[in-house]
Amino acid sequence: MISVENPLEFLKYGIFVKALIGSVLSGFICSVVGVYVFLRKMSFIGAGLAHIAFAGIAFGLLLGNFPLFWGFLFAFVASSAIWFLSYKGHLTFDATIGILFATSMGLAVLFLGVSGKYRSEALSYLFGSPLMVESSDVLILALTAVAIAIFTFSFYKEIYLTVFSEEIAKASGIPVEFVTFIATSFITVAVVEAMKAVGALLVFSLLVMPPASAYELTDSFGKMIVLSVLFGITSAFFGVILSFTLDVPSGSTITLVSFLLFLLSYIKRRRS
Repeated sequence: MISVENPLEFLKYGIFVKALIGSVLSGFICSVVGVYVFLRKMSFIGAGLAHIAFAGIAFGLLLGNFPLFWGFLFAFVASSAIWFLSYKGHLTFDATIGILFATSMGLAVLFLGVSGKYRSEALSYLFGSPLMVESSDVLILALTAVAIAIFTFSFYKEIYLTVFSEEIAKASGIPVEFVTFIATSFITVAVVEAMKAVGALLVFSLLVMPPASAYELTDSFGKMIVLSVLFGITSAFFGVILSFTLDVPSGSTITLVSFLLFLLSYIKRRRS
């Protein structure tokens, strides 16, 4: 446990610094794509993809190599299936993610049961452990953050119209299906990469609560993105500090800080 008198004492150690940076980058990535998720009313996708990725991680642990790669592969295939079935297969989004969610949890339990080992490591992905973050993870998170920022800035109009009216976007010549596929892919990346810090059970909190907090404070799409990022980074930063200070799971503290910010935003909106 870190000294309460000096809660930033952990910054002396590289492993804690990497954990903090990784968590903050996760907060940035999730809060940006979370605006799309929130406004498209796709909140369930965060929980669904996280548990699908966990099935992939369990499969990787069964094989004994690259669990995070398998987690990403499972989630990417699932997100592609969700996109395809929603646009081509005439199956509703909720039904698709629900089917894949249930199937993936069955597979996760099966893989862990067959392997009979690595259960402590599996739990770290389930509940989150930022101390697992390595230098390579920080680099990947940073590159992903840059890519998402570039995509959001470059396709701002396309994303805006797709979020608020697919019909108008299509009439304007915007490739709605392509934009949706890229956005869904970034959601997948955000979910999988944030699992180390927050865990599969709570990662969707960073996808939903920062944009929900921002939504309470502004009607501007651009300002909502900025505020969501601010709330996401703040939640991750103070959540990790509380986690190390109180010696409790980081996923829980990040989620609770994020909820507190939402509560304050909600109260402020109702009083204004």
